[in-house]
Amino acid sequence: MIFYFSGTGNSKHIADKIANSTGERFVSICECAIEKNETYEIEEDERIGFVFPVYWYSMPTIVEKFINQLNLSGYEKHYVYAVTTYGIAAGNVMDRLTQILKQKQVKLSGIFGVKMVDNYVVGYDIVDIDKQRIILNNAELEVDKIISMIKRRANDQYIKKGVIAFVTPVTRYAYRKTDHTKKFFATQQCNGCKECERGCPCNAIHMRNGKPVWAGDCTFCLKCIHNCRQSAIQYGRFTAKRSRYQYKEPSQ
Repeated sequence: MIFYFSGTGNSKHIADKIANSTGERFVSICECAIEKNETYEIEEDERIGFVFPVYWYSMPTIVEKFINQLNLSGYEKHYVYAVTTYGIAAGNVMDRLTQILKQKQVKLSGIFGVKMVDNYVVGYDIVDIDKQRIILNNAELEVDKIISMIKRRANDQYIKKGVIAFVTPVTRYAYRKTDHTKKFFATQQCNGCKECERGCPCNAIHMRNGKPVWAGDCTFCLKCIHNCRQSAIQYGRFTAKRSRYQYKEPSQ
């Protein structure tokens, strides 16, 4: 079983690719899944995987919330792995996941990472199409290697932590304490389609007078910015002139 979270499609693509290769089920992590608080039945020889992006060298808050209350029935030393996607490096994000799973008597055996196109448009622009193609084609090769390791249940680490991974506790604290909603706004280009409200995995977008407003526990996935067909959603002063990104299969 694969539990995954994705804002702009990078991690979803990897979860899909692993599932297609291993034949395992996958579950999307969202606020609705957290509210249901289901118990997941693990089959005898099933692997358990987590796939998610790195935000500020941290797990997305929604992922941490989901895993903290995760109930697994039938777990008996099954093979457990995690794959994280990142634009630059992963930091020590897996230390936190290892800690949470250990509290549940679950051992994280496979630790993997894949460089994908960075979607952090609030900080800098998206790389051009040619660079995206190079990054995504390289990622396909990396994912194939990781799938091979998952299939043989490798107890291994294949991940780029980066030279400043030691700052992870600081960036994680900042990420968790920041109110991510207050700088979002919709411009006059908004047509009130409600797609951002329907698509928000955190249920943190609500329509008011025909326009979206942000309130609640936003995990800062930026899905609303990148998915808006009108390019009407902005964050602060700088995103208006920057590109948008959604995962697409790379052309050769």
